[in-house]
Amino acid sequence: MLVLFIRHAETVDNVAGVYAGVTDSELTNHGVQQTRYLATWLTENRPAVQKIFASPLQRTRRTANAILKAQKGRPDDDEILVKSPLLIEQDFGSYENTSFYKLPPDPQKTRRAAHAERHKDDPGFKDVESAESMAQRCDQFLDGLLLPTIFTLRSNDRPMVIVVSHGILLSHLWRRFLLRLPKKSITIAPEVTAARSRIVLEHPGGWSNTGILEVKLALPALDTQALPATTPDHGVDTQDRGSMAAALSTQPTSSSDTGSVINADEDSFFQRSIPVEAAVQTATKPPDLSKSHIGLQGSTVTLLTVNGQEHLKGLKRARGGIGSAKYDEGQKSLDSFFKRAKK
Repeated sequence: MLVLFIRHAETVDNVAGVYAGVTDSELTNHGVQQTRYLATWLTENRPAVQKIFASPLQRTRRTANAILKAQKGRPDDDEILVKSPLLIEQDFGSYENTSFYKLPPDPQKTRRAAHAERHKDDPGFKDVESAESMAQRCDQFLDGLLLPTIFTLRSNDRPMVIVVSHGILLSHLWRRFLLRLPKKSITIAPEVTAARSRIVLEHPGGWSNTGILEVKLALPALDTQALPATTPDHGVDTQDRGSMAAALSTQPTSSSDTGSVINADEDSFFQRSIPVEAAVQTATKPPDLSKSHIGLQGSTVTLLTVNGQEHLKGLKRARGGIGSAKYDEGQKSLDSFFKRAKK
């Protein structure tokens, strides 16, 4: 079984250098091209996808739908695509929609910490979502959605499951996923070690736009009595930001938490790949493995790809600012002007 963790395509806020966690950012023209290249590459080089989990924000939803359209001929297939608010990006609180470089640097503190200290008592101030809150969301997703799906599809021929989410959330999700695997069950493919001089399993690296982290999961023989009980579906089908924010508000946050600080080195997180450990701190509280680990005992995992971008070979950004502009579905491409109308 293949499990792919994929970051969404490029957005206007990525290009602008703006914090956009729960903000429903739109894809750029270049971002839409990235989704098409990704979808085509997956269709030609990987088995048919049998389940896609995605954040309901449009940047992840559009990325997931491009994959569905390429493989199944139709987007928004409810039998395959599950949209869950548990996969929404970290909430940047009062820093949403602010520039990475708006805050003046402080040699003793991170930009966010210095700003939070000055404004924590301001009316309406909201701090960044804590690492503990994000870990809790990841645990709910893994135990309530991903692992039950893996157990259900294990008997299928060459099953593949895809998770489309956001850079910081995926970093948390990967580490929480590792905690559920048997000790010493993970190997790293030679291609990965050859491409990187050093790799730390818990912090393999950042996710570029449409970057892929791919693992091959070999499960032991099916034992129905050992499978964990499934929990209610957390999927949603909504584009309403209020609903997304409400879903996030059920997770506890702490204004004093420093585990999810975005410091001076991470101000350009959405613009380039950086080490995961610089973006977020691993939550210290381990997950409750009373159910989720049972079906994974005896499993082996191979890390096949880290931040894979092979699918983007040959893709060039349109000049003159066109590639970085917001995608407009009604806008014609240059190629369309040279195509003859069908008779």
